Amino acid sequence: MHQFTEKVAEQCGIPFCTILKHLGNALSALFEKLKKQFPPPSEAPGHEKRMDKMTTILDSVEECFLQVFSKLGVSKEFLQSLTGPLKTGVRYVAVTIGDINKQHPYLVAALVCIVIGVLLSQCLPAILGFGPLGPVKGGIAAWLQGWVFGGAVPAGSWFAILQHIAMV
Repeated sequence: MHQFTEKVAEQCGIPFCTILKHLGNALSALFEKLKKQFPPPSEAPGHEKRMDKMTTILDSVEECFLQVFSKLGVSKEFLQSLTGPLKTGVRYVAVTIGDINKQHPYLVAALVCIVIGVLLSQCLPAILGFGPLGPVKGGIAAWLQGWVFGGAVPAGSWFAILQHIAMV
């Protein structure tokens, strides 16, 4: 989603932060509307209903994107050429996860924990300013290195481990 938004911003000359602001507002309103359509897990619908609900949700999200980007002067046809394949993939993954969750709830919980762990191990160092060549100048990691360790970071320290993860 991030790459999609960056691509549109770049190709259309719209500041990325402007798009994020508009999308944040539109998606917050959409989320409140869609919460009513999802029953609690104990009342989860079957596969066909899940497919219908995901189609409705993805169509609504696509419409939300189209409205925001259309206001910013982006071609509807261009956006739909990007969102069509994305919707198909997301629907398949979401419905499959729902089906598996209905049959094997503990398996899905374990997989979610693993995915979160992998994402945090990959994203957290970058967010904190650990780059592939070392701490990013002006980032949190650079500030922490100077404040906590100075020029000498001990091998095996938490800082060294985070930097190693970012470099791998």
